[in-house]
Amino acid sequence: MSVENRADSIVDDDPDIVMLFHEALKSMSGITIFTFTDPILALEHFQVNEYAYVLVISDFKMPGLNGMEFLKKIKELNRFVRTILMTAFQIEDKVFREYTKKKIINAFLQKPIGIHDLLKVDTQLHSYEMQKNFLHDSRNHIKYLLLWSDTDLNNRI
Repeated sequence: MSVENRADSIVDDDPDIVMLFHEALKSMSGITIFTFTDPILALEHFQVNEYAYVLVISDFKMPGLNGMEFLKKIKELNRFVRTILMTAFQIEDKVFREYTKKKIINAFLQKPIGIHDLLKVDTQLHSYEMQKNFLHDSRNHIKYLLLWSDTDLNNRI
């Protein structure tokens, strides 16, 4: 996958939800959208393509692997990917609050999903870009400091 072609994944055991998101997001340039109705298959795809991914949107209740555990595994593989958990159910869960606090879950969508909710997707994509640019700028700054430090050291010898 090229740098311009960033990957997003929609994971929900309801094929209608997956298609809704795919249709709503497919017009965004530079985004390739992968859809999965099986969280295990989605995780396997992510493992192969983890650094191409910028966003993963997951349902909470799915057979085989619930959305919170799925997103935790995603963040363990790539801590920079943005994550959104969605559900039709009320979540009053200590683990949910902990995952949100630790940024394992970056945003939450309550079903039914409206068009206005898709703004959260755009916000998460923007957050990813800001984070990536900050890290790039920080690395360049560190390289400059190391280069300057080496030059200064050589001048003293």
